Amino acid sequence: MRGPSAPKARETDEPSAGTEDVARYEQLRSRALGGDPGGWRLGLAVLERRGVVAWARAWQATTPAPAAATVDAVAVSDELVGALASMALACVSGS
Repeated sequence: MRGPSAPKARETDEPSAGTEDVARYEQLRSRALGGDPGGWRLGLAVLERRGVVAWARAWQATTPAPAAATVDAVAVSDELVGALASMALACVSGS
């Protein structure tokens, strides 16, 4: 019997993340059944205390929004190589 501490979340007609929620749940389930102590990182306590709906909402609330702008990895890596080369040359010429 449940105590009065935390009521379960009510279900609504809000759309869920669908397959992402199922994949996260299955990952949590397999870790919990396998005795993995890291299940709390996947929200095991929320699932146990508040129920599946609250667990899914918590994941949706904490999932980061997609990045608005993409970064050109080639340009960034070229700049990084240039900066590292300048630092290396400065160290060699300063010796």
